[in-house]
Amino acid sequence: MRGTVRPWVWVDLENTPHVLFLEPFIRRLREDGWRAAVTAKPQAQTLELAEARGFCAQPVGQGDFAGLIERLVGGGRRALALLRWLAREGGRPSLLLSSSRSASLAAFIARVPAIGLLDYEHSELRPFALGARVWLPDVLRSVELPSRVARLARFYPGLKENLYLDNWQFDRITERRALSAEDGHYLIVTRPPATTAHYANDRSMQLWFAAIEGVLDWPRVRVVVSPRSESQHVELKSRLSAHRAVTILERVVPGPGLVAAADLVIGGGGTMNREAAVLGVPVWSVFCGPTPRIDAELSAEGRLRWVRSQPELSEALAAGPPKLGTRRGPFPDGLAAIYDDIRAQLGMAASSVASPPPTVANLSL
Repeated sequence: MRGTVRPWVWVDLENTPHVLFLEPFIRRLREDGWRAAVTAKPQAQTLELAEARGFCAQPVGQGDFAGLIERLVGGGRRALALLRWLAREGGRPSLLLSSSRSASLAAFIARVPAIGLLDYEHSELRPFALGARVWLPDVLRSVELPSRVARLARFYPGLKENLYLDNWQFDRITERRALSAEDGHYLIVTRPPATTAHYANDRSMQLWFAAIEGVLDWPRVRVVVSPRSESQHVELKSRLSAHRAVTILERVVPGPGLVAAADLVIGGGGTMNREAAVLGVPVWSVFCGPTPRIDAELSAEGRLRWVRSQPELSEALAAGPPKLGTRRGPFPDGLAAIYDDIRAQLGMAASSVASPPPTVANLSL
């Protein structure tokens, strides 16, 4: 073990969207003189996007797991792998910042205070109750949370996507040219539904394919597809490569640039849909899992259109190509409130007596 360890913060990226909304905190911590060590679950495009954003993320654990039992076992095994990683680092971090269940469990065992950021109330939230604080968008104030999570909960204005999009600089013309969209093209950007997530639903994928086939009948349409994984990329090429108006991306492109270029986003749920809503780009959601409170609010605001059945799809197609709207935000107080809490937690950690992390060298993975 190292003799002297510089105080540091641990950031864990458990899924691709975590890269972007945790990025402002990583950069701010480093600007303030903290060492921020980043671990990542090697699934979807998490490692590739982290590298594209300039972060050296240490892969820990394994990637996607399809079934419930596999996900539970995989999460537990990853928590053990993270404990081993902490032991190799040679000193206990002052704080964990994440949206990661496995990291939250590892932090609890290692006696590391944790701040969690969440925005989907139907996911498993209880591991985050082991931490010091849970931050959620203020749209979720009325949602019933597990009692322990509710006691730790704080709310910030805006959506998690506002945390990074409010300061993201876009040039729509440049972004469109990068995707080979010409003047007069109606550009549709889309990310298919997840197939291995806990909320995965076969109907979502069926509706997604039907929606893509439907919009291809509109005039001067170009469709850019951003696959979630290599296996999904292979499937999409086999089913859509015959359409000359469809481009399936071969490399990782940060979602905000894609969304900023789009006239319409068709999403399988989650981050890209909400990025579109924040940027004023109309979005169709084929997400057929439990309805997120945030998406219900965006639908009520007219920013998101549900396409969860064939009649809803037929109605959306008949209405024709929707027009761009206005941005939702900015909400600068959200980023400031969370970072103030991070600094407060670090202040408390600095005043406590340092002790080494538990020895886990003999744990079997």
